[in-house]
Amino acid sequence: MPMVAADPASHTARTLAHLRALRSDTRREKRKSAAFTLYAIALVGAAWGVPLLISAAKAGRADSHRGPLAEHVLTSLPLIAPALVALAVLLMARGAVWRGPVLLDLPTVSWLLPAPLSRAPLLLPRLMKSALVAGATGLAAGGALGFLTYASGARSWLAPTAAGAWAGAVAALTGSAAGAVVERRDRLMARHGARIFGVAGAVVAVSAVASVVCAVRGHHPAWLGSVFLWSGPWGWAAQPLVAATDGPAAGWAVATALTAVFVLAALVCARREAVGISQAVLRLRATVASQLGASLFALDLRQAKAGLPALRERGSRPAVRLPMPRHRLLVVPWRDATGLLRTPGRLGWAALWTATAVALTAVAPTLRGRAQAVAAVGALVAGYLAAAQLTEPARRESDDVRRSANLPYPARSLALWHALVPGLLLLAGTAFGGVAAALCGWGRPGLAVLTACAPALVSAALVNSYRGAVPLHILFGAETPMGNTGAMQAALWYLRGPLAALVLTVPVLVAVTRSGTLEPGHLGWPLLVAAAGLWWAGRTAHQLYAR
Repeated sequence: MPMVAADPASHTARTLAHLRALRSDTRREKRKSAAFTLYAIALVGAAWGVPLLISAAKAGRADSHRGPLAEHVLTSLPLIAPALVALAVLLMARGAVWRGPVLLDLPTVSWLLPAPLSRAPLLLPRLMKSALVAGATGLAAGGALGFLTYASGARSWLAPTAAGAWAGAVAALTGSAAGAVVERRDRLMARHGARIFGVAGAVVAVSAVASVVCAVRGHHPAWLGSVFLWSGPWGWAAQPLVAATDGPAAGWAVATALTAVFVLAALVCARREAVGISQAVLRLRATVASQLGASLFALDLRQAKAGLPALRERGSRPAVRLPMPRHRLLVVPWRDATGLLRTPGRLGWAALWTATAVALTAVAPTLRGRAQAVAAVGALVAGYLAAAQLTEPARRESDDVRRSANLPYPARSLALWHALVPGLLLLAGTAFGGVAAALCGWGRPGLAVLTACAPALVSAALVNSYRGAVPLHILFGAETPMGNTGAMQAALWYLRGPLAALVLTVPVLVAVTRSGTLEPGHLGWPLLVAAAGLWWAGRTAHQLYAR
């Protein structure tokens, strides 16, 4: 009697049904955890987000926050909105290199994937769940941003809110589909991913810079807005928002239909690609996700970040090879410069954050009231983020102190040597940005203060680079009537470097921004803060190497 081949689909259905019955208690606990998470998000949103949105609505009706800058934002919305949508899609696709929308747990990867079962029932529900979560998040974030256009001068709040929610949902769903393709084409990404994302990032960065420049100037050529709005799905998705704010988007209905068709096609393509994701790719991402979650629960942020570069920077090659140093004094700067050249993405992010800091400093004097202080704080925070990108070689070296064992420097001196390349790059970037702003008619005294604050921000980044793992006694905290202080102590311990730098430099930049005058003390004080920060970084490095 001939043997009948077993149907994989029926085996898969029976196996998954059996596992669902076995995991019923676990699934019930997961649903409770998810419900509690949603409750916490809703509680925080109701306590903080809703009052802010109500204040924005009142400000929009009272015309209290409308001014030249708000009018410039609405005028430049045909450029800003497509750039934001494209940036969201790019970031989600880039994040798929190490995570991906199709993410399984380790038991599923170890036991079910090698079994002779159909892959679609295992992988497609994960893709659907990721897409739904991303779509809901994009819907809420886009709706909030669309609602804020009402405070900037839009006539009503309902149409911009709905249009913003549409743009956010389109960006999230498109990003999920792109992430599935990136996860499926893992070998292609390993060989050419850096080049592909580098070119895409450069295009998005140029678009973002153009939109910011036009927003600052308050006008742009009509043809440029049309190019942005019809350049692709990112522009099509932004057209309803532009039309809702009385912008030049006469064909928004056609663009909306094209966007819906594109998103549907992208999701269908993602569904086909997801079934073909290799077992090795799924196992690698499941392992990294497990390690990342364990590190975050242990509040070990350094270990959490350590697992990502193995995926993000595979096969990286330096764009420019520096010649070997011929003097011992150039060894550490050469190592730092070579490390940054091997990760051009960090140089790109450093340039972006530096440009943001310069732009906020230049725009701050045109604002009123508290907005000036907020812009000044934002400029210094952006400067610190740029410094943190540039001090990554020191952070990697502190992860394993054996890397610097053969260097002829003690730990204190080594920290000072690691400040040389980041300090010069950040000084050059802020100074170049200040000169460019002055040539464009946006010269401000605060730009000189921002340049003077660059060494202080680099020293704060070095303090964080050599902080090591959080001590246990800080995690334990102390019991008080308000609860345990462990979480607060851990947050302060992690942020002590940038917090100290910001507390000491923000008053100077705010004072210069409001007064519009520059005195020698305004430049000397940040340099004293930088000297104290370098001493602190050396002391922190000595304590780390002495463990």
